[in-house]
Amino acid sequence: MVIVDSQHCLRRDRSIVSLQKRVRSSLIACVLLAAVVLLHGSSFATDDDTMSARSNDVCESAEDCFRAAASQKRPPDKTTTQEDLLRARVERLRLVMEQYPGSLWAKRAGLVMGVLLVEREPADAVRFLRAAQRDFPFLEDYIRFWLGEASLKMGDAVPAAMLFGSVPEAVPDTLLANRVAFRGGEAWYRAGQCRKAIDLLTRVVSQSPQDPASPSALLSLADCQLQQNRTAEGYATLRQAWIQYPQTPEAREAMARLVASMGSDMWRPTPDDLYARARAYFTLSLHGEAVDELQKFLSAAPQHPRRNEARLKLGTSLVRLKRYEQARQVFQDLVAERVSESSEAAVWLARIYLRQGDGDRLLAMPQTFPKLSLSAEQKAAILLFAGMWQEDQVQNDQALATYRQAAQTAGDSEQKSEALWRTGWIQYETGRFREAVESFQQMMNGKDDGQFTPQVLYWMARALESQKDDRIADVYAQLCRQYPLSYYGQLAQSCAAASASITASGSVSPEASASTSDGTRADLWRDSHYRKAMELKLLGLDQEAARELAWLTESYARDRRALLELSVLLSEAGAYHQALRIARLHFRDSLERGGETIPSALWRVAYPTGYLPTIQAYAGNQVDPYLVAAIIREESQYDPRAVSRVGAVGLMQVMPATAQTVARSLGVPNVVRDELFNQETNIRLGVGYLAQLLQQFSGNVMYTVAAYNAGPAAVSDWILKRGDKQPDEFVELIPYQETRQYVKRVLRSYREYHRLERGPCAARSLDKVC
Repeated sequence: MVIVDSQHCLRRDRSIVSLQKRVRSSLIACVLLAAVVLLHGSSFATDDDTMSARSNDVCESAEDCFRAAASQKRPPDKTTTQEDLLRARVERLRLVMEQYPGSLWAKRAGLVMGVLLVEREPADAVRFLRAAQRDFPFLEDYIRFWLGEASLKMGDAVPAAMLFGSVPEAVPDTLLANRVAFRGGEAWYRAGQCRKAIDLLTRVVSQSPQDPASPSALLSLADCQLQQNRTAEGYATLRQAWIQYPQTPEAREAMARLVASMGSDMWRPTPDDLYARARAYFTLSLHGEAVDELQKFLSAAPQHPRRNEARLKLGTSLVRLKRYEQARQVFQDLVAERVSESSEAAVWLARIYLRQGDGDRLLAMPQTFPKLSLSAEQKAAILLFAGMWQEDQVQNDQALATYRQAAQTAGDSEQKSEALWRTGWIQYETGRFREAVESFQQMMNGKDDGQFTPQVLYWMARALESQKDDRIADVYAQLCRQYPLSYYGQLAQSCAAASASITASGSVSPEASASTSDGTRADLWRDSHYRKAMELKLLGLDQEAARELAWLTESYARDRRALLELSVLLSEAGAYHQALRIARLHFRDSLERGGETIPSALWRVAYPTGYLPTIQAYAGNQVDPYLVAAIIREESQYDPRAVSRVGAVGLMQVMPATAQTVARSLGVPNVVRDELFNQETNIRLGVGYLAQLLQQFSGNVMYTVAAYNAGPAAVSDWILKRGDKQPDEFVELIPYQETRQYVKRVLRSYREYHRLERGPCAARSLDKVC
């Protein structure tokens, strides 16, 4: 029996006039404190010295004490474990309930305590959560969900299933409908009630195939179907798990069950199974696995109607793996056969010829145009590749002719702008500055293209500068006026004063002005999801808050003022990727061009700093943390689950092979791909790789950023060829378009981070750290 000291439970503030009111408001707190006392004997009990020291803590106020607990989400240093952090949070919440029983903050502490205890002390969690149901009715769907999880953890599967099933009935507009359906199906499965489990899991997997819970749900569904003697359906469900989720442990388990049930001789995947599984790998950018499955499919089905489509994917995966010779053969065969996939294969083939330096075959490709059904855009792309090879071979006149042909062929596609730009660039590089200015003016032709206009203005000014032309001031002024915060605006030294005046001040733009006195839109407050999000955010339950806020961004998709506030809240809740996506989609012009006053909060959304403590912990004095932040911003847009088309993973888009090499050099145990989705692991290895590149390239930021994208071998080759160029010219001469644009984006973000956090970058040259 746990005896609760009544004097302790009824301890009162002498400023309260009526002891009777204090007693009534403390009765529920006493019940909660009984559960708190139980924790002293639980797995959360700390050592005696620590517990004694913490028991003597006194909160300055209930709110401060609670907020301190809610904000403790990441270990403050490398020696503190997540378990230590959890214990500290529980202890801080206990203090709130002890010192301020009956207060709203104590009730919030009880709710958070319940959530924290679901996995480790589910019986205690139920007591806290039941009490919270009375105090937080607007969180009814979440509390029922947590109660269901606690019940399931205790082995009470039927009550858990009923709790999960009651959520949509109690809160019809809940955002947890899919989640509780998955968990409800799992609970009925554990309870042995397969009929209910089958109905629920069949429906929810069909509705939400991309949900992370789908693979395990399919295994439970198949088990139930087999138990119900629905053998064919059970086998079909296991095949579905093996095909649709090939990278998961559930796929391997499904395969093992199929073989065990049917025998290895009886179960054989069909060609359609193999191709569907290959496509799943391809979509996941697991190109090595995709190649294996595609080759199996092509061997098994030489006459399959989707064979050529599969060959195109095979070639693409081989390119992603940099297995160019094999990819070349695949694409050459497709082009020669003149099938519907030949046109796309031709563009890929031209790209490979350029990468391999096979100029003869590349220059011969336009002769195939009449034989293939190429679009104008595809023809222009091949001509651009041919011109790039000629340019690289310093065949400038031939390259100019090829680029002009590409511009005429391209119609109004993006390739036309690229061809005109490269024409002007060759003229600039060869000292024909007057012709370059004319080409740049033709390219502008009254247009204001966010991608090319700042680039053209900058190099037009540089060409005029070389001619000592008086118009240079006007061109620089136009660049500073229209694009002061662009990469080229940063390059133009005359823009420095203009960009410095665009500060992250607290002044409010028109979007933010229509708010209530506390800065919150009144119409947003009327939305139940908004109120729910704000309470969840206050409770420190950021993932849950972000779910509600993300839903609101869809409801207010055309309301810029609401989107501004919601993006700020998402960022504050740690949903940096979703917040940044909104900023780039709806406020890009303001953030890159300037011109209007921008709220300081929007700058924080656009340039997140939430990972800086982790970055600084691993960067030390070797790497500027703002350079790391800029790379994260441009590599993954702060999405820890991001996977690139070549298979790079996580925040810093680390390749699994690179991660293993860096891990060995840092003395870290071998890292597997899935571990790269962990934010700290990804940052640690990404920063380690960046530090190695900085050392290899003697601290040259420009070379390092290029090498992070294209690899150090390619950059070393470019340095041998063009290392004597000015930094701005070197960037324009990077032969890989993806790397060229990547370097510009990262260097721009790097300087913006410095401008916002520390003032304008002191280094004018692109190769220097700020």
